[in-house]
Amino acid sequence: MPKLILDTMGGDHAPHAVLEGAIRALPELEGELVLIGDTEILKPVLAKRRYRALAEALAGSSRWPRCKLSLIHASQTIEMDDSIRAIRKKPNASINVGCDLASRAYKESAAAAFVSAGHSGAIMTAALLTMGRLARVERPAIAVKLPTLSPDGCVLIDVGANVDCKPEHLRDFALMGTLFSQVERSSPHLPRVGILSNGEERKKGNELTRASATLIENVSVFKTGSSNAIGEFIGYVEGKEIFKGAVDVVVTDGFVGNVVLKSIEGLGSAVMTVARKDARRSIFAPLGFLLAASVFRRLKRKLDYAEYGAAPLLGVAGYAFICHGRSNPKAIKNALLRAQTALRGQLIERLEAALEHAT
Repeated sequence: MPKLILDTMGGDHAPHAVLEGAIRALPELEGELVLIGDTEILKPVLAKRRYRALAEALAGSSRWPRCKLSLIHASQTIEMDDSIRAIRKKPNASINVGCDLASRAYKESAAAAFVSAGHSGAIMTAALLTMGRLARVERPAIAVKLPTLSPDGCVLIDVGANVDCKPEHLRDFALMGTLFSQVERSSPHLPRVGILSNGEERKKGNELTRASATLIENVSVFKTGSSNAIGEFIGYVEGKEIFKGAVDVVVTDGFVGNVVLKSIEGLGSAVMTVARKDARRSIFAPLGFLLAASVFRRLKRKLDYAEYGAAPLLGVAGYAFICHGRSNPKAIKNALLRAQTALRGQLIERLEAALEHAT
């Protein structure tokens, strides 16, 4: 049965938002949910009325019979303002304990995923140290699935793990992003894969994008008509094409990817703010805003980071999911559900196999 390992100490609103998110996710979880954290901090919190359901489940209550709960003590916490060196200085930190559990499970062919809203750099470092890299992957990458006009959305990779990249890294990102795009994919067609650039023509871009495009188009799994094809490489794509549904996987370096992601995150709230301000300018505008409120709510929901919950760290030999630092209970719930879906679909095992056969 799948095991989800949740870092209760990670994030700006931990442990309260994390525990609340766990409660919301439990009715939809199967297997085991392991809470990692400092029990000296967690026990008084779990004693509160709003978290009583979790405390009862930890004590053996059958309120959620499909999911078993357990609590593992981690005496240390890596704070958001800590340096990456804290991974070494705090060996009993919740991030280290969680990554180690997930790593050992993967090596034993057991289904387990670590989920944390903590220090993203620390999560990546801990995952690399405990899990190691998949064969043929030099740099792990963070992937997110963005909402588009296509029901399957678009995977953007990398969104922050690697600021400086080589062409070989983007080639690996293309492979990993394509496999991730197939999780919960409804379309029967192969995912379309492109490199983010400042124009569609191959003379555009920079040295990195041009060299990366040459590498990717020569990988057998991206060649049209190949018996082992997993995706269709379409060359360069511009930023405006991401949301039109014309591409399923967009590959870029972590610097550009992170800027794109942060811009999208701010767009939803900015649109709502502008709409509210405009609605106050006339006596009739509020009525129009009220009639269109459901449309604006849907748009904001699609652009809300809490909807996708967490991004998988692809390229490590195990399952690690990184949540936004300011994750609320909704984001934590969706992160757990996303991790559960990845485990069921054997995302990392399939990725490992694809990398092994890609040439």
